Amino acid sequence: MKKTFVLLSFLSMCFLAFCFCTPGNQTDDTKIKTIIKNIRNTLTYMHYRPQIINDSFSEDVFNMYFEKIDPNKRYLLQSDYEEFKKDFHNLDDYFNNQDLRFFHATIDTLFQRYKEAKEYSEDILKEPFDFSKDEDFPIGDDAIQYAKSKAEAKDLWRKYLKYNTLTEIIRLQEDSTKMNKPFAELEKEARETVSETIADFFRRQAQLKKDRYLTHYINSFTEKYDPHTSYFSPDDKDDFDVNISGQLEGIGARLQDKKGYATIMELVIGGPAWKDGQIEVGDQITHVKQKGEDAVNIVGMLLDEAIRHIRGKKGTEVTLTVKKKDGTSKDVKLIRDVIEQDEVFARSAIIEDGGNKYGIIYLPEFYTNFNDRNGRDPSDDITKEINELKKENIKGLIFDIRYNGGGSLEEVVEIAGLFIPKGPIVQVKRSDGQLRIHEDKDPSVLYDGPLVIMVNELSASASEILAAAMQDYGRAVIVGSHKTFGKGTVQTFIPLDQRTFNPDEYGALKLTIQKFYRVNGGSTQLRGVTPDIVMTDLLTYADISESNSHDALPWDQIKPVKFEPWSQTFDLDMVKAKSEARLKNHAYLGLIDKAARYYQDLDKIDRIPLNIEKFKADRKNREEFAKQFDSLEVYKTKLKISSPAFELPKFENDTVLRERRKDWHKNLSNDFYLEESVNILKDIS
Repeated sequence: MKKTFVLLSFLSMCFLAFCFCTPGNQTDDTKIKTIIKNIRNTLTYMHYRPQIINDSFSEDVFNMYFEKIDPNKRYLLQSDYEEFKKDFHNLDDYFNNQDLRFFHATIDTLFQRYKEAKEYSEDILKEPFDFSKDEDFPIGDDAIQYAKSKAEAKDLWRKYLKYNTLTEIIRLQEDSTKMNKPFAELEKEARETVSETIADFFRRQAQLKKDRYLTHYINSFTEKYDPHTSYFSPDDKDDFDVNISGQLEGIGARLQDKKGYATIMELVIGGPAWKDGQIEVGDQITHVKQKGEDAVNIVGMLLDEAIRHIRGKKGTEVTLTVKKKDGTSKDVKLIRDVIEQDEVFARSAIIEDGGNKYGIIYLPEFYTNFNDRNGRDPSDDITKEINELKKENIKGLIFDIRYNGGGSLEEVVEIAGLFIPKGPIVQVKRSDGQLRIHEDKDPSVLYDGPLVIMVNELSASASEILAAAMQDYGRAVIVGSHKTFGKGTVQTFIPLDQRTFNPDEYGALKLTIQKFYRVNGGSTQLRGVTPDIVMTDLLTYADISESNSHDALPWDQIKPVKFEPWSQTFDLDMVKAKSEARLKNHAYLGLIDKAARYYQDLDKIDRIPLNIEKFKADRKNREEFAKQFDSLEVYKTKLKISSPAFELPKFENDTVLRERRKDWHKNLSNDFYLEESVNILKDIS
């Protein structure tokens, strides 16, 4: 509860200092106005970098908003855009005054255009397409333009549907059971498939309410402050809590929307539905009944809304009416329980190479459960994993945080402390200059052996804190791409109902309140962490890092803090030299570099031919060129990967977990970057 207390005490101080509007029983518009007012006040008084809300601000918000609500310019007309552009310099005033006219006008128009697009689609898909005609479907940012008339809009939809039908025809032609069918029959079948898909899409669109777009509207303002400040509706906040904790309360089933039916895709081993045994993959849930209430028909309901009816607190009862694959229906009564999403949590494996054992721990995110003191934390899980790996007499440890987007600040400090004696881990500064040093106060070291940390361009935030601290201390060799993501900011959630301090009614604002700095004083913001051993990967040339965001906070640095470096047990210059010698002119890295450049060039394609012969020719050329990269998928190391001994008994009952581990181990055994990380472990052992 310490984390929650610190959060609450900080927020309470802020709420005493500033007066916020308190919502009561209100109409929807009044409720939205209250949300916007509280967001504006919170941003003004608490954001790390308050903005001047003026005409320039309004211009950027306008552009961002239209990018969010119609990113492919597939619905709105040029005339719509020009009409709304009359408010180009008014959005700042609307935001300050909680004026919703612009929001309502844009979404009302968008909903009308949805209806028209549905009618276009139904009409267009009645007739066969002419695939001998020379024309293109625009897909590039510069090529996509708003339609100048409804006739042009319909023609753009024709090209979009023609493109989808064309790709479906190619798929059917490659199906050995259908390749000998006449083209006209394949075209008809493909068009019918597209028609069903599009009809289902518009069915879901028709159920959307304006409040689904409120997030887009509000976040067009909040993201001008920085990319990580955003409004979360109550449902969005609930989803975020589930994702960051790796736990939810429900029946233990993964669902998919199939033509309006919430359909069982997978049962979670050990969950209530699995234990009950009456529900199977492929079954459709038609009604949901809470104890003491009437059943709710969820057929045709948006999947996320249906799921919210099915989820519920641990120990509560729910009755599901299930349509079986044979057409019969039955009622199934279940008691909800806590369901853990195993793929979110830390896991480990044993690597055998040259007669020695090494350990690898993979951490997908720095998960935490702020609502449950008994929820799982990665520091506890990693402690267990390390203790079990040590029993296997590993000669070194690899900590894999590739693709780890971050999470709990407190948890990364705890985890860093497992590898060093007590000392500072990260510096955190508020906008007023107040500085706090987060440190490990435990003098013990759980693991003191050779350590390599693997990162890539999508290792962000808390991942960068860990990598930076271990690099500054000289505790580990950092291995990965040219730099990490570059997110050096800290966020917290502010509930927007200031009366009850609860996000369930009005949602919450995820707000940037601090920047963090390495113990050496440098910021990871924009620049990220540069690994000791740099290797090209498929993301090297992708524009995905923080530095590509127009409104990101700038890089800066502060004074370093005193710390005691790890007593050097290896010569980093020697390690770099050995790795460089191994990697120099390496065929795999050369091919990776070529592939990364090629895939980046594919993003520059702005038009796709809709003539079937040209489409096939372009596709064949790309496939032929891409064949040279096939060997990247079949690269095989000499590493032998297996589960640690403590995990093996779990596989007897949990076959899903066993198969997931097998897939993970297979990927590790084909991982060039892991192979080099093991080589580096040998060099520092």
